[in-house]
Amino acid sequence: MSEIEKIERYISKRESGKFPFGTPYQMCMSELQSLAQMNAVDAVCLAFDYGRAKGYRAAKAEARRT
Repeated sequence: MSEIEKIERYISKRESGKFPFGTPYQMCMSELQSLAQMNAVDAVCLAFDYGRAKGYRAAKAEARRT
């Protein structure tokens, strides 16, 4: 299994519909387009940090709901 397949498998096991498409905790098209214009390594690093921050906010929102 390739690293990409492992990543995709990890994501599919963890998300499983918890956050439907279009929530405020997902990257929007304008954010993706901005990353696409950057140096690839910088874009990946920034996207990772951004995803971590969005995940933290999603977890806090979930904790408030329960």
